[in-house]
Order: sequence, then C-alpha cells, then structure tokens
Amino acid sequence: MTEREELDYLRDEERQYCLDNPVYYIENYGHYEDKDAAELIQPFKLWPMQKDALTSIHKNRKNVILKARQLGISWLVVNYASSYLALRSGRTVIGLSRTEEEAKELVRRMDVVLSNMPEFILPSDKVPAGWTGPVYTKSALKIEVKWPNGQNSIFQCFPSSPGATRSFTADLVIFDEWAYQDHADDIWASAFPVINRPFGGKFIGLSTNKRGTLFEKTFTDEDNGFNKIFLPWYADPSRDDKWYQNTVKTYGLEATRLDYPSTVEEALEVVGGCMFPEVTEESIKTDVPLKGNVVTYFAMDYGLDRLAAYWIQTDGRNDQIVKEVCESNLTISAAAERIIEETEWLVAAYGASFKPFLYLAPPDLWNRSQETGKSRALIFAECGLNLTKSNNNIADGVAAMKEYLRHADDGQSRLTILNDCAPELFNCLRKIQIDKRRPNIYAKDPHELTHGPDALRYYCIYWIINPNGGVKEEKRVKWREDQWEDYNNASEEDRAYLRKIWGNPY
Repeated sequence: MTEREELDYLRDEERQYCLDNPVYYIENYGHYEDKDAAELIQPFKLWPMQKDALTSIHKNRKNVILKARQLGISWLVVNYASSYLALRSGRTVIGLSRTEEEAKELVRRMDVVLSNMPEFILPSDKVPAGWTGPVYTKSALKIEVKWPNGQNSIFQCFPSSPGATRSFTADLVIFDEWAYQDHADDIWASAFPVINRPFGGKFIGLSTNKRGTLFEKTFTDEDNGFNKIFLPWYADPSRDDKWYQNTVKTYGLEATRLDYPSTVEEALEVVGGCMFPEVTEESIKTDVPLKGNVVTYFAMDYGLDRLAAYWIQTDGRNDQIVKEVCESNLTISAAAERIIEETEWLVAAYGASFKPFLYLAPPDLWNRSQETGKSRALIFAECGLNLTKSNNNIADGVAAMKEYLRHADDGQSRLTILNDCAPELFNCLRKIQIDKRRPNIYAKDPHELTHGPDALRYYCIYWIINPNGGVKEEKRVKWREDQWEDYNNASEEDRAYLRKIWGNPY
C-alpha cells in the first residue's frame, strides 16, 4: 500500500467514525465564529447541553429545538449538517431562513466550517497537488461538493416562501428561526414530503418562541412524533445568576424572560403582552349549562383561509358558547352548508332554543365584488343563511370582550365555554398578544390567532354599538315564560312579528 493509499484508507476510516460519533466529529473538526475571542474562528468545543442536544438530534429524524438566544445552536446545526457534505457523497441538505440575507448567512457559515476542515474537504481554489478528496464551490445561496468517485453533494438555502423545497429530495432539512418564518404552514406542507421516506431524511427546526406559530404548535403537540429539545439561557456555562440579573436590569424582566427563558413553561408563556390575561381554565370553562329562558346567537369570522363560527346562548345576564366550528378552505356555499347542518343538529339534539335568533357577521361581508356585483353576505343568503351585520370597531370590540371576560366575585367570567367545546377559541384567547403600536387592540400577527377572537368580538360588540356607529337604541326587554313558549312554537315570519311588537329579548 502506497503512502497515498494508506492516507486515503485512514481518512475513510476516520470519516466513518465521525459519522457514527457526531460529538467527536464536531469537537475535532468543527468550527464557529466567536466575536469575543482574539481569533474570530474557533474550534467548536461543545458545552454539556450542546452535546446532549447534538446526540439527541443524531438519534432522531424529526427534531424541533426551542432555545434561548445566543447559544450557538445555529452553528451547532450547521456543523452537524457539514457531515452530510464533507463525509459522504450524493447528499442534499436544504436550509430555510426568514429572508434571503439570512439564507445567505447560513451558506456563509457552512463555508466557514468547510474551509477549516482540510482533513476532509477543501475549497476548489485551494486544492494542493495530489489531493484525492472532495472539493467545493460556493455561491450566494448554494455550496456544491464534488466528489472524485461519487455523486455531488449540495447545500441549498432559500428564504421562506411556499413551495421553496418542493422539487428536492433531501437528506436533511433545516428550518432556522422557524417561528419567525412567513407562510409557515405552506412551507411545512411542501418541505415535509422532501424528507418523509421510510428509512431516510432528517428534519431540524430551531427557534426562539413566538406565540401562535406552527413552531409553537409543533413543539407543544405531544403526539406528533417530533423529538423536542429545550435549551435554557444557562446552557452557556459562562452565564451565571449575576449575568442573568444584570441582563434583567439592562434589558427588562419581560424581554429577558422572552429571549432568555429558564424553563419550557417560561419560554411558552406570554410575558406581559397577553391581550386577555383574564382568560383561564377556571374563569371560562364550565360543565354547567345555562338554565331557564335562553336565546341562542351565532357569530362568525369568515374567509377562505378560516371559518371560525360560534353558537352562543344568553339568559340576559350570562353568556355561554355551546358550539365551535373552525375549518379552512370552505367556499361560501360550503361554509353556509356547514353552519346550517350544525344548527339543525343542535336543534334536533337539544331543542328549538338552540336555533340562532341572529347570525352575526363582520361588515366587510357586505362589500360588493367588482367581478359579480354581489356581496358575500348576499351569497350566504342565497345559500340559505341570512346574516346580520355587526360592528368592526376593533378597540370598542376588545373593550366589550374584556367586559364579558372579566371575573365576577366567584372567579368566573360572564362568558363561559360549555364542556370545553371551543378549544381553538380558548387557545387563541390565551395566546393572542397586545398590538405593539396600539395597546387597546390585539395583534393581527400571527394571523392564525385572530379568527376565533374576531368572531367573538362581533358578538360582544353587537350589544353595545350598532353597525353604523353610535350606541344601539333597539328595544330590549325581558320576556315572560309564556312569551318564550309562543315564540319557540312560532314560524319564522311570526317570530319576526313577535320581536317587533314585544322587542328583542335580553
């Protein structure tokens, strides 16, 4: 065996050992940038929690990492991904970032790692005579590795956009700062099939948390098959209690807890920014239905992206949500059919009092389409669902919601949810945050959190402000038991007449 053949043999043996032992690989061949060190490029000596995270990633195919900021986890993942390029041929690694500039940064970091690994791989412009290993070339968004006796390997990065990864079959997909990527659901729908093979394909999604995002849902879902990894602020051994307290003094407690959480629970909670902190399990959930004379109302927020619909009963003093329907991609006719079907089921199961007195909807449904000249409210009516226009003043609506949600002396709110029948609304109310620019309304981002609260807002504000502005002046009276009996046994035409002569009930 010649000296070169022996060197190639030893290199192949080392490659295989590194593939089986990622901690050894990164600690002996990996690098990262340390802004505080005398030399910018440093060998990657792993902290204990980084070692644990790396070992966990290596053992599992679907990984989601919730982390505090500035723990070197992006560098850790890039170093791990480098093993797919420097140690084996014919591999494809895809990286997704929030923006094109951040996608370019992932490629730049991979270049830093590979360019400091002369034992295994070299840049194409620095190849010495006699080199028999792989070489790579770099562009803004791609690194391509050429193997002398094998297929090329590729590291391709994209800014977040739907369908970015659709044409690829990848060995590893990385979502960097996943919680802050736009079009998260569409991107995941196109990316998952890229690695969804019976015996191959790995996914790593990493981020600090952002409420209501797909990242958060993925991390908190106990049954989705993902390996969950959490790294607290003290994963960096140089950070001690003194460092944390100084950070709180400078950065503020709320911001510190958000960016440097100590526990999973702290990372997932809304710190200071929750729009409806009064919403708790104890205050809003109940298994006791309203009794006596009750009227059912219906309120919805509708768009093709999401129908959020609620059947709400009131006895004039208390209000109770008894049914929730939340579905996406429903046309107007399909949404109307779904609402009518659920109403008929409620009436058949529980009686005529469950038929809504009014179907409340946002004013924008009355805007006419330039193409058809019809409003969506008119199309709903043609499908058998006559809507009543509510008000869309967000600030007044939020104020009304808070009145319904504030705690009474017994700790419960005026508005309750019966038998946990509205889980999406409950979760959205718990997670939706205050708008940073207008503290009297809730944030519209993430948009997925707004549909249920919007629908509830149309119900709560209807009793305070009329659709055209101003205080409602319609007559509202308390009906006697015999009036309710007559009303429940009347036709729709007769019901309208009775409301006209008796006034609307409360």
